[in-house]
Amino acid sequence: MAVAQRRPILALCLAGTLLCLLPGQGFVGSPAGRLSSSRVVARVGAEYQERQSPRDADLPFDAAAATGDTVDVSFKKRPFGILRYTPGNGGKGAMVQEVIGKSRYPGDPQGQGFAAGVKGGWVVKTINGQDVQTEDFNTVMDLLDDEVADPRFSKSVALAIEKQGGRKAQPAEAPIAITYATIPGYEWKGEVLGADWEPAHR
Repeated sequence: MAVAQRRPILALCLAGTLLCLLPGQGFVGSPAGRLSSSRVVARVGAEYQERQSPRDADLPFDAAAATGDTVDVSFKKRPFGILRYTPGNGGKGAMVQEVIGKSRYPGDPQGQGFAAGVKGGWVVKTINGQDVQTEDFNTVMDLLDDEVADPRFSKSVALAIEKQGGRKAQPAEAPIAITYATIPGYEWKGEVLGADWEPAHR
C-alpha cells in the first residue's frame, strides 16, 4: 500500500521537473522576457549590413545633405534601443531606421531611444562632439557600439573583425552625447515599431 501511495507523488515530481526544463518558461509557465534574454550587444560595425539586412523601404540618402533640424540626445548606457541603422551613399554616414517602440520600465536601456523621441530618418551627426556625419559607416557603428543582435552571430562577428583587420574605432565613452540631423525634403518610409513589437516579429 505504501508503494502505491508514493507512485502518484513521484509522478507529480517528475512532471514538475519537466515543466521547469521547458525553454522560455518561467516558474509559473509564462514566457520569459524575450527582449532582454534573446538579444545581446554585438559591439562591432564589421559586416553590420550582412547581419542587419536592408529592407525594401530603405531609401538611398546622402549623409552630407543632413543640414536640417538637429536633436541632441544623451544615452546613459548601451544598448540605446535602436535596432537598425543604414549607411548613406558611398558607405558614408549612418541613418536611424528602426527604434524599439516602448520602454518596459524606468531606466530601461533598450527604451532610451523611444523615451528620447529618436525617429527613423535621422542621421548621426556627432558622437561625443566628434563630427561623424560623413565618416565611414563601419567607423560610426564601432563608435556607437550599439548593435543588438542574436547571440548566434557572436562567431561571425569575431570572424568579421578579423577579416577587416580589427575594429575601425573604439567605442565612445558613456554617457554618450549624440546629435542627430534631418535631411531637408527627405521622405523616410521605414517601419515604426509599436509597443507590441517583439524580436520574434522580425
